[in-house]
Amino acid sequence: MLRRVGWRGYAIPILLALTVVAVLQVARNTPRTAASTPVAQTVTTVVSGVPTTVTVSGPPATVTETRSVTGATAATAATGATAATATAPTGPDPSGSFSAAIPSGALPPGEAFTARGKGTWHVVAGTSPARGSGARVFTYTVEVEDGIEPAAADKEFAAKVDAVLADPRSWIGSGDFTLRRIDRGQPSFRISLTSQMTVRSAPLCGWDIHLEASCYARSAQRVVINNARWTRGAVSFNGDLGSYRVYAVNHEVGHALGYHHQPCGQNGGLAPVMMQQSWSTADDELAKLDPQTIPPDGRTCHYNPYPFPRGH
Repeated sequence: MLRRVGWRGYAIPILLALTVVAVLQVARNTPRTAASTPVAQTVTTVVSGVPTTVTVSGPPATVTETRSVTGATAATAATGATAATATAPTGPDPSGSFSAAIPSGALPPGEAFTARGKGTWHVVAGTSPARGSGARVFTYTVEVEDGIEPAAADKEFAAKVDAVLADPRSWIGSGDFTLRRIDRGQPSFRISLTSQMTVRSAPLCGWDIHLEASCYARSAQRVVINNARWTRGAVSFNGDLGSYRVYAVNHEVGHALGYHHQPCGQNGGLAPVMMQQSWSTADDELAKLDPQTIPPDGRTCHYNPYPFPRGH
């Protein structure tokens, strides 16, 4: 059998093997242009409800995203530009201060307010459930001097007062007091938004110290909230009008509950709510105004609107 096959029987298999090797070698050396050349992609963006087709170079996308853009945003969406980010303005620096010409107790600049009302008050309608669980029960009305603001603003003032006194960081947090708002009958005290000039009258806060003040007029059982301060706040609160309003209510109601003024307790700590923060949070400055109560001990506190800011 081997003789009959001859040399062709050996040569043909060898030629086949050489052919396979040659084909594999050619395949290895052929450039893979199809894989290395980016495929043009078509991206469709909806601009104001109209499809816009943009052709870009790059590998096939694996995620398709549809966005709706309008106006000038369309150009950014088509080009991928980041000019808006590059030209965004830097935010304002909050570390500024009031003018050095404004002493700490002066009224800071701000919105206009009615300087003089009619000297009479009206009760803002509304009541509240009893707040707190203390044995000492006090009722209060919310009142606004006639002629200083519209009825809608009356309701806003009343809502703010109620929210402050219902807060567990306020006086009810001690567990000693229960507070309830009424709008009929005789209250324990009247929380009254009052015009700047009426506040200065002798039956109320007076004008012995020529700085805007709120006070508790004990003879009238009236918690007097000065509308000048309610509108503009105090320098010591660094523009935080919301916190100042909370402080004004808590401080003056504190007087109605029997509390007196306090100095700064710990240098750098939170000011006691009964500190005269409308004028300053530094004992050295307050000692000039109230030397019988405040020692000039060099302590300065941070403003604080609550009796119990961290719980009781």
